[in-house]
Amino acid sequence: MRMFVNNLAFVGHHGVYEEEQRDGRRFEVDLEVQFERPEGTETDALEDTLDYRGLAEAILDVGKGPSRQLIERLGAEILQTVFERFSVVQAAELTLRKYAPDVPGSPDCVGIRINRTRSEDD
Repeated sequence: MRMFVNNLAFVGHHGVYEEEQRDGRRFEVDLEVQFERPEGTETDALEDTLDYRGLAEAILDVGKGPSRQLIERLGAEILQTVFERFSVVQAAELTLRKYAPDVPGSPDCVGIRINRTRSEDD
């Protein structure tokens, strides 16, 4: 089964440059996770599945947390948090967009996409 959270927005103080850390920038995250419900839990009860609110909270906890210089690190830490909090998640794809008006050429946004599969260490 797959579950997703798309276009989750927050202001974070991440970046290399002083004004990014001081003033903050708008970020948006798309997260899609693959998970399996335990055998015999084809119910209509929230406790028998993955709660997308929890996924959103994991993203926001990292995104609104301490400043990171690199968007790559921020994305990796969001995924690490998802895998730590939700043992049923087997794989995830994260798209992280940063709205950075000071980038030459004025792109709408810049960002990264990360695919990760749970390892035995997770």
